[in-house]
Amino acid sequence: MRFDHEHWIEWLRMSRVREPANGAIRQRFMIPPISIDGTDITGATIDGVEVDEITVDGTAVFSAGPNAVFVGTRDGDLYALDITDGSQLWLFNTGNTIDPSGIAVDDSAVYVGSDDRNVYAIDINDGSQLWSTFIGQDVTTIAIDDSAVYAGADDDNVYALDITDGSQLWSFTLGNQVVSRIAVDDSAVYVGSSFGDEKVYALDITNGSELWSFQTGGQVQSGIAIDDSAVYVGSDDDNVYALDINDGSELWSFTTGSDVRSGIAIDDSAVYAGSNDDKVYALDINNGSELWSFTADGVIQSGIAIDDSAVYAGSAFASTDSVHALDINNGSELWSFSPGSFIRSDIAVDESAVYVGSDDQKIYALDINNGSEIWSFDTGAIVFSIALTL
Repeated sequence: MRFDHEHWIEWLRMSRVREPANGAIRQRFMIPPISIDGTDITGATIDGVEVDEITVDGTAVFSAGPNAVFVGTRDGDLYALDITDGSQLWLFNTGNTIDPSGIAVDDSAVYVGSDDRNVYAIDINDGSQLWSTFIGQDVTTIAIDDSAVYAGADDDNVYALDITDGSQLWSFTLGNQVVSRIAVDDSAVYVGSSFGDEKVYALDITNGSELWSFQTGGQVQSGIAIDDSAVYVGSDDDNVYALDINDGSELWSFTTGSDVRSGIAIDDSAVYAGSNDDKVYALDINNGSELWSFTADGVIQSGIAIDDSAVYAGSAFASTDSVHALDINNGSELWSFSPGSFIRSDIAVDESAVYVGSDDQKIYALDINNGSEIWSFDTGAIVFSIALTL
């Protein structure tokens, strides 16, 4: 029996299973396509698959298929790596770069967008191609639900493709390129656009018609997080916004010192975002006031991941680029890890490790308690996109 979105959303609102220490009960969504942030939801199912306690920014996480981390690179390679030791399970090559947040997974397939202008569905177990669909331009971002794959592209369009065969269900033309991550819930697809348009859009999930749009003052290329009341998004106008999920009206905004291009993570009390002012921010989810901030060693353009104790973010364009684990309550640094280059990939976490890619062409699994390296894998190209299954 398929686990439909209406019951899924209601279960998340009502569940009180193993309430974390920080009180994070209600789940928040980070796409592509859904993130579970800090609450144990063991026993729930999606499409008949049991879900375990996992938090990931911008990455699909289900308890299905191989115990693997999926990695997309600038060279267009999609790797499946064993989560325990980083050994290669399989490799699929697209024709060009897999952009940040260009991967989503469910219990049967890995969905990936490429700058070769295709969206692919890849068998999760052996890496064989299930289907591919040609898009008019480079595919920048991917999200899924149980019926469709949602792809943003450089031809200014968002596409909905049937998840079973890749046939086009609908498309919507924005005022410029799709440069943000995509978020979806049971009623809408949420996406941001680039220079000259600079809007956040909510599109009807059934037909792609515009439900509402919100004008920002700069291109929107951050992550997008949603809950039952608001859409949370950053802009190159230096702001983090909370928008009413029903009509797109502004609930609050917070001004940072520079562009906001990072992933966005949320729990029941805070919105977590990074800025090109070198800071990670925790903002009160109700009014946008600053709870704490942490000054890193470079701009924050990576994904943002959280669990019940920490916020994980990566820095870039500094003398020493690092992954930072920050105390979720006050922003103090718990540990940091410095690879050989920039960190601007998605970040994924489970109960034992943090998974992050670097411009040094490696993906790292880091001990969640102290940041020590568990394993690394050299892909031979810059790592942008990461997805996880357990």
